[in-house]
Amino acid sequence: MAVANGTSKKIVSAALILGTASLASRLVGLLRERVLTTTFGAGDTFDAFVAAFRLPDLIFNLVVVGALSAAFIPLFTEKLVQKNAKAEDQAFDFANSVLNLVLIAVIVLCLLYVIFAAALVPIITPGFSGEKLATTILLSRIMALQPLFLAMSFVVSGILNSFKRFVAYALAPILYNVGIIIGVLYLVPLFGVAGLGWGVVLGAALHFGIQIPSVINAGYRWRPRVMWSSGDVRKLRRMILPRIFGLSGQQVNLFIVTIIGSTLAAGSISVFHLANNVQSLPIGIFGIAFAQAAFPTLAEQVARKQEKQFKRTLTKTFRYILFFVIPISIFFYLLRAQLIRVLFGAGAFDWEDTILTFETFGVLLISLFAQATIPLLARAFYVQQNTIIPVTISVISIVTNIALAIWLAPIMGIQGLALAFSLAAILNLFLLLTMLHYRLGDFDDKVVVLSLLKITVAAVLGGMVLQLLKVPVASLVDMERGWGVFVQLVVTFGAGGLTYVALCMLLKCDELVAIRRYLPTKRDRLSPGVETPRFEGMVD
Repeated sequence: MAVANGTSKKIVSAALILGTASLASRLVGLLRERVLTTTFGAGDTFDAFVAAFRLPDLIFNLVVVGALSAAFIPLFTEKLVQKNAKAEDQAFDFANSVLNLVLIAVIVLCLLYVIFAAALVPIITPGFSGEKLATTILLSRIMALQPLFLAMSFVVSGILNSFKRFVAYALAPILYNVGIIIGVLYLVPLFGVAGLGWGVVLGAALHFGIQIPSVINAGYRWRPRVMWSSGDVRKLRRMILPRIFGLSGQQVNLFIVTIIGSTLAAGSISVFHLANNVQSLPIGIFGIAFAQAAFPTLAEQVARKQEKQFKRTLTKTFRYILFFVIPISIFFYLLRAQLIRVLFGAGAFDWEDTILTFETFGVLLISLFAQATIPLLARAFYVQQNTIIPVTISVISIVTNIALAIWLAPIMGIQGLALAFSLAAILNLFLLLTMLHYRLGDFDDKVVVLSLLKITVAAVLGGMVLQLLKVPVASLVDMERGWGVFVQLVVTFGAGGLTYVALCMLLKCDELVAIRRYLPTKRDRLSPGVETPRFEGMVD
């Protein structure tokens, strides 16, 4: 039990670091969106900017994410757990091979894309024409440099995650968003709309650069060689093919959103993008942070064949995520109009844009609990070097999403795309849980169900308090002004949150007790007898 508690503490501590950095990154990301919406509104330029990401992102996701998310960390960790110099050298040789192979593939694909962009972009934006189409092609060609920097950055991130060094990795997205903001504020006045693209490239370069000192400190040195005959490289190739197939389906899903959105009213792509980014805030802070923090531990437990510890770590992390995400989804839904208005309601972003965005946001929130837990459950398969099951499930949900989107968008507009997205995410979660039950047996079902009941009851009652306070608070402030909306948002959200925490204490929710117990303390950092995670750049 002491080992289990130590493992949980490491995960919660790492998730705290990642979640805090993710919060900072997401807030900077929202600042980025506010700068964009204030400058351009939800119109043609913003639509072109969002659409321009699609094909460069396809290159990055298929080549880089396909290799790293499914296979790199488990294979790299297999070497590290042997804890000897020879194994560590082999791990770094493997990392060099992966980095160099990825760079070769990305450079070739990016060059081809720049040459053929004028023919490819109209395929995914059939509703664009004239200046809007030309702007999309221009931005997309500039952004073709982005995958090159992000490819190097993500290999480095995989190394740092395997060593459980999270700080530089967590700071990288913040600098990425800073680069885009610099592009809007300073490069657009100098270079016109092309400055948006150069801001993205700058952000990607900063994303990579911030991690270089940490990975060097971890012992990694780049070498211009590829070990083609390495068993790990061959295993990686076998593992990434299903993952690439699955990711290609996800990209097709994004293309469908772009294709259908380009045929709807101007600004539809921008509205979906903004709503999706806001609902991604809790997913990044809690869902991805906990999943990323647990990933190295799960991989290590699989490598050591610790099945019971693996199941315990997985179920606890699953419950921790839902402890945060369920109340947030309820509170965000009740305050969706206020939230969107506070975040984006300025400059060229008018009231009509606000209504479309918060309506779309509300539909996406239906599946927030599913979207936040899918990254963890998918990683539970990846650490077992099983990519077939999560990829198959992903493809099923993507096909469902596309079919529903084609059916619902003509009826509901952009909200139809959001509803299709939500229903497909819930299906994805259901299938992942079903297959995990089949493979692992008992999933601590009674404990999980009881925890969910307590969390849901507390969250609903907290939401009721929030809703009851909205009108009284509104009567005390000027709701015609931004500061009045902000005060209503903060006061009611805070009251709902305090009610939720108090009820969780009353109901003795295990997650609240555990998270409080596992948070790192000053005494822990000073005590040589307490095992704590290694955070690069932090004082022990």
